[in-house]
Amino acid sequence: MKSQYIGLAGYEVKEIDQKVDLVHIKALFDKRPTRCVRCGSSHLVSKGPYLRDVRHLKSYGTPSRLRISTRRWQCKDCRRTFVPMLPGILPGQRFSMPLRREIYQDHHDGICASRLARRMEIGHATVGRIYSQFTFLKAQERKYQSCPQVLGIDEHTLHKGRKFVTTFCNIKKHKVFEVLQGKSSSDLRSFLSSLKGRHKVKVICIDLSSSYRHLLKKWFPNAHIVADRFHVIRIVQYHFLKFCRQLVPEIKNKRGMLNALRKNPENLKELDKERLKALFKAYPAMKQLYKKQLKVRQLLNLKHQDKRSCRKHSKKYFQLVEELLDSGLQSMETLATTLKDWAEEIGRMWRFSKNNGVTEGFHRKMKLIQRCAYGFRNFENYRLRVIAHCG
Repeated sequence: MKSQYIGLAGYEVKEIDQKVDLVHIKALFDKRPTRCVRCGSSHLVSKGPYLRDVRHLKSYGTPSRLRISTRRWQCKDCRRTFVPMLPGILPGQRFSMPLRREIYQDHHDGICASRLARRMEIGHATVGRIYSQFTFLKAQERKYQSCPQVLGIDEHTLHKGRKFVTTFCNIKKHKVFEVLQGKSSSDLRSFLSSLKGRHKVKVICIDLSSSYRHLLKKWFPNAHIVADRFHVIRIVQYHFLKFCRQLVPEIKNKRGMLNALRKNPENLKELDKERLKALFKAYPAMKQLYKKQLKVRQLLNLKHQDKRSCRKHSKKYFQLVEELLDSGLQSMETLATTLKDWAEEIGRMWRFSKNNGVTEGFHRKMKLIQRCAYGFRNFENYRLRVIAHCG
């Protein structure tokens, strides 16, 4: 009988004993090894038959056991005896690789370890060990993968100790490429120095972090750094609302008024318009500044612009920055300094449509992973779980 019946190549199925609660499958593996596994010698002699019994995938809903007949061999040179490697069965394991992969996939899809252990009639620790082994193999593939051409880089905290974790995200394929402990140059130096294909990276999206910008210019010399649109607009709103709170201290307790100041004009409801009208009537200076920050936000929201359009927008951009610098308000001057310092990275937002929204979405999922596990003491366990779910 062909080996396709059991889903493993290299075997000859001899007999199938179908019972009510178990299927016994007898198979033969008679391939003679060419070399000794220890010294590489070709002088081998048979030492008699050898039986290997392992659990295998279900056969039409019935559990099955695979009994493999093979031979033990001895090397004449080093006198060592050994059993040849069996396809799909690891040495010392009681489960075939297809069954182990099924256990891993069921646990990965959300079946808890205790329920899966009862169903498979195995120990709870065995499920965790199989899952760890497969996630480790999946994480090991990162060592041989080339760096994506479009990267999103951001950090998040692992737990209350404020230990930072840096996320490298493949924005094109919507997958996490790698997670590393720390965010400083010393923490990331060993990884970045050994990263394959970093000279081929074209675009990197980051928030307005000067430390990241300095680090990326050093290790990704051919990449265009693009500021994340969400973070740029948020910092504009932050400094504008900071000025509003300084001018009208009681506004910090009026959430409806603050929400109206954050919204785009086309999203304002009638109640929001009335609130803003009353506020600007009492404080006319705030109205002029409100219009100016709307112009900045409208300029920052532009996408898919060509080179000629970008030149026109850059003139308006620097004009608005100079107006903010001349406003005489500390919060607006701080905002203008930031916009001027990041002008090159912000200007690239008009050309590149990519942003760090994918990375932020994965951070949300990582927080859920942390909550489900009630936190992680070991960073490597956290990394393996993130790569298994998000990579």
